[in-house]
Amino acid sequence: MKKLHLLLTVMLIAPAIVFAEPKKDRPDTDIEKAMGKMAGAYRKLRRQVTDPAENAASLELVVTIKAGATEARKYTPLKAADLPEPDRAAFVENFRGKLDEFLGTAGRLEDALKAGNNEEAAGLVAELGKIQKADHKEFRRPEKDDKM
Repeated sequence: MKKLHLLLTVMLIAPAIVFAEPKKDRPDTDIEKAMGKMAGAYRKLRRQVTDPAENAASLELVVTIKAGATEARKYTPLKAADLPEPDRAAFVENFRGKLDEFLGTAGRLEDALKAGNNEEAAGLVAELGKIQKADHKEFRRPEKDDKM
């Protein structure tokens, strides 16, 4: 009986340990806060974009995403500090250009939702996800592994 109890306890606690986010040794920067707001809104939008009954709520999420991207555009990515000084300005300009492309896609998404074209909107949400993934690979500083 005790073994069963121990096994059940481990099964309940293990997922929390495995999926727990590691704590950072510093507070979030302004750019991370802006990106975090975008990420939360994007996750909600991705789940509901195909439902025409949720179009008003989806439009609000798009506004949040656009505001976050506009806010993030004001800042310099943390990865820029890792680059040689001569390369930083071009890196930041490229970052802002990619955010402008992201904002353009978000604008098309907003138009599709206003027109009630949820199928097109779903495709644009997927496109935003692809843009985000590619741009994070290019502009996001990799998390340092403290376990080494």
